[in-house]
Amino acid sequence: MKLLMTLAVVLAACSGPKSKPESPLVNEGSSAKPEDCCCKTFPLTSEDGKPSYENSNRMECSTKQGECVDEIQCQKPPTPADPPTP
Repeated sequence: MKLLMTLAVVLAACSGPKSKPESPLVNEGSSAKPEDCCCKTFPLTSEDGKPSYENSNRMECSTKQGECVDEIQCQKPPTPADPPTP
């Protein structure tokens, strides 16, 4: 009787719904990070300890002890056009 009860419990535990297998591929799209980034570093030669921003590869930025920040900070502000002459 115990054997029959044990087999019933084991059978019930093993016959549950199968889990969905995970895909071996990496999802691409908005969650994927680009290779290049805007690298923010603090060079020793900078004046007043101001950070330096430059577009570079993520790995190169990491080797410079920098961090990738928003691309907006890498864009230079537009230079003013020739001032009007009086």
